[in-house]
Order: sequence, then structure tokens, then C-alpha cells
Amino acid sequence: MMGFAWGAKPPFFIRNNVMRVKFRACRGWAVLIAVVISLSAPIYAISASADLAASSELDRSYRRLLPLEGGSNFRDMGGYLTETGQRVKRGLLFRSGAMVSLTDADKAYLAQFGFKRVVDLRSLEERELYPNTWVGGDSGVTLIAHDYQMEDMMGDMSDPNARKLASDMGHFYRRLPESLIPQLKLYFQTLLSGEVPVAVNCSAGQDRTGFTGALVLRALGVPRQMVVEDYLLSTDFRRPEFERGKVDIKAAAESGNFFAKMMLAYSGQGTSDRPNPLITPDGVALIEIALDELDAKWGGPEGYLKLGLGLKDNDIAKLKADFLE
Repeated sequence: MMGFAWGAKPPFFIRNNVMRVKFRACRGWAVLIAVVISLSAPIYAISASADLAASSELDRSYRRLLPLEGGSNFRDMGGYLTETGQRVKRGLLFRSGAMVSLTDADKAYLAQFGFKRVVDLRSLEERELYPNTWVGGDSGVTLIAHDYQMEDMMGDMSDPNARKLASDMGHFYRRLPESLIPQLKLYFQTLLSGEVPVAVNCSAGQDRTGFTGALVLRALGVPRQMVVEDYLLSTDFRRPEFERGKVDIKAAAESGNFFAKMMLAYSGQGTSDRPNPLITPDGVALIEIALDELDAKWGGPEGYLKLGLGLKDNDIAKLKADFLE
């Protein structure tokens, strides 16, 4: 057999044959890998398509108000166009009234969204009277709340015997930017932490929640008139009978619950099933009063976020990056 020195190049025909063997081996592996990829790719494609289809189906299941059997004013704040032509993402920012009457079917439906947190703006008395029946346990949803007394928030309106809610609501809205600072810090910390989807709620989902929704939409650049229109939807979307569950409000008032006493004083029986229009006697949307206060005292929504809630420019930029598309 012909030999050749160690380290020398083998003859061309030997080198050529070795190269052919190597090429065929590589080509074999390439074909094998290609076959594996071609077989597995449809699996990933089917999985991704299924997830996308499920997401699209969920998105199509509502326009703004979620179709809940026992929900009140539970709706998505997404979908609105901003002044720069962007759009608020759907499926991330929700608002609601008290969640005391959600059915098992409602909870199963909500589970599809993957909610992380609920920021509850209500007082201790309200949460004691009407506890959230959805959060905790197997839901995977964490409740975040600031403990305070409703009497402190109401200020001059705290007298249960005053019975002048309509005339005092302007004063209440003027106070909202100041009185909600602790709760709103929790809410915006939640947004910045990425713990979304998140729902924010109060008792009716219209006043404290209405201001919170207006603030976040204005901060994202939604035009003020559209924000006001969104706020006014609460009159149509509320279902007061589901906000109070089966609580005997008279008995609760007699037991000393301040919120129950206040509701009895304002509504007579505390069981009105008809939402009050969210406007002043001369036809101005109540949220306009709070927004005017933001402009006059804080220099607008972004000024309030910075001076009132302690956010920085990069925080506001992050909010827009995370919640606009």
C-alpha cells in the first residue's frame, strides 16, 4: 500500500474522497436536522396559532364592558386613540365597581385574562361590608389596598344626616386628587412593576375609580373629551344591585358601619338600583371638576404624577411604552 509521510498532505484523490465522505456525512446530518425541524415546526405553529386564536376570541368577547353575570361596570380602558395617533392596549387596564357578586362563570371567564392584581380604592368600612369574592386563593389575583376611614375622605360631607349629596359632589371631586394620593401611588406602582392585567375599583366604579381611569388615560395621551365620555359610561354600565350583594345595609348601619350609615342617609334606603347621572345641576360632568383641579394646582396630569405621586420622567415614558401601541 502506498504510504505517505506524517504531516504531509495525502494525494489528491484520497483528499477528494475524504472530502466527499465528510460532505455526505454533513449532508446527512443536515437532512436529518431539516426533517426534525420540518416535523416539529407545525407543532409550534399550531400551538402559537391556538394561543393567538384563544387571545383573539377573548378579545372579541367584549367591546368595552365585560360580559359578566354578576359584575358591575367592569370594563376595559384600552382601545382609545391618543393625541399622537397611538392606541391604548386592550386587555391590560381594567376598572370596575365592587366585586361582591361575581359568579363561578364570571371567575372562570376572568381567569382567561391572567389578572395579576386588583387595586381596591375603597375604605376599610366598605371592604368589610362588601368583601371582594374573587381575589386570593386559587385565583392568582392579589388585592392591593390602602387602609383609611371613609369619614376622613368625605370631609365636610361626612355627616350621615346631611342628605345633600348632589350639591356636595363638586366639592368631593375637587378633593379627589389630594385625598386619593396614597391609593394612586399603589396603583401606579403596580403599573410600573408590570403586574398586569390589573383592575382598579371602588364601590360603584365611577367616582374614585372614575378619577383614576381619567388620570391614567390622560397621562397616556387620550384627549380630554374622550376621557370625559369614557367616564360618563358608568351611568350606563353600573348594576348597583350587584355592587352590594346580599348585605342588609340597615343592619350594617345599626351595627356602626359608617359607610352603611352614609348610604342610608343619602339614598333613603341604601338600595337604589338606578345610578345617578354623573353631572352637576347645570350639566357639567363631575370629572371635569377634578381635571380642572389637576390643571390649576398640579399643572395637569403629568404634573400631578410627578409632584403628587413622585413619578419621574422615565416612569411616565415607561407607562407609555408599556400601555400604548
